Amino acid sequence: MEPEQAQDIAERDQLWASLRTLRPEIDELALGAWNGSERQKQIITLIARIVAAEMDFRTRTAPID
Repeated sequence: MEPEQAQDIAERDQLWASLRTLRPEIDELALGAWNGSERQKQIITLIARIVAAEMDFRTRTAPID
């Protein structure tokens, strides 16, 4: 495994691990419990950044046909 790839994987794992503590709030949002609070906006922004990073990771690591 290349050092850059190992770093990507470690960063990716850290991003996903950061969501564990937010799981109750994420579950509420998933159920539609939206109140428009600043906290919810921050969580949604964080989730969007993590999803974008995951998409970038998958693009970089996708097998070339």
